[in-house]
Amino acid sequence: MKGAVPVGLFWSCPHGWRTLSKIAIPTFGLISKFHLNYLNRISVSPSTYHLDDLLRKFEKERRPVITVSNHMSCLDDPMLWGVLYRTKRLLAGWDQVRWVPGAHEICFEGHPAKVLFLSLGKTVSCKRGEGIYQPCMEFCVTELDNYRPIHLFVEGKVNETRELLRIKWGVGRLAMDCCRPPVIIPWIHRGMENVLPLHHSVPKIGNKISIEIGEPLDTAPLLADCQRFKFSTLATRKYISDTVEWELRKLGQIIDQKH
Repeated sequence: MKGAVPVGLFWSCPHGWRTLSKIAIPTFGLISKFHLNYLNRISVSPSTYHLDDLLRKFEKERRPVITVSNHMSCLDDPMLWGVLYRTKRLLAGWDQVRWVPGAHEICFEGHPAKVLFLSLGKTVSCKRGEGIYQPCMEFCVTELDNYRPIHLFVEGKVNETRELLRIKWGVGRLAMDCCRPPVIIPWIHRGMENVLPLHHSVPKIGNKISIEIGEPLDTAPLLADCQRFKFSTLATRKYISDTVEWELRKLGQIIDQKH
């Protein structure tokens, strides 16, 4: 954990934090798996564990992986990961459970129980307005360089509508600065805005949730194109981010026909 940015009040004791996190993540994950599978109705296309299988494939190939999605509810994370991850990863794969940046003023201010919950869930403090070179993003690059996955809610905030917001450029920055070009896996979902609407505190039951997982996007040829055409750093970052946004919009059209 050397060099890591603080993820909450409890980071001051990293060994104790890691032990508690290894208990908390499978606990949260299994509760989420039960809640979405049995108290709601969830469907994942092309298959429930397709994303987990992709992660295992790229782990074996030693490729950094960034997953990206829309953000419709404060419980998107950790609940959806409880379904997308196999039980084995939840129970025994702590190092390969994603890190996720979370807005500091929402995730790490307020009630200590909330801070503890998010901290133990491998949330990294991200401060809005401090740009794509803040400590949070440096931490994400380091984790990717160690082949640990990062998840980004690329809209930058909860958006309960089906219209994808213009995505943030952090994904382009991470893709550019990894030691090896990462694979980006886009996925999109619907229905979580009904499980926990904004300004509600108790998850609801009986809702339909849909997840659509896209094709992995290899950034190596994209970065090679940018180098060949001598794109500037800004243009390269924008090109990568725009490509990710286009893939998410295509997935949105597909899922809206099914949900």
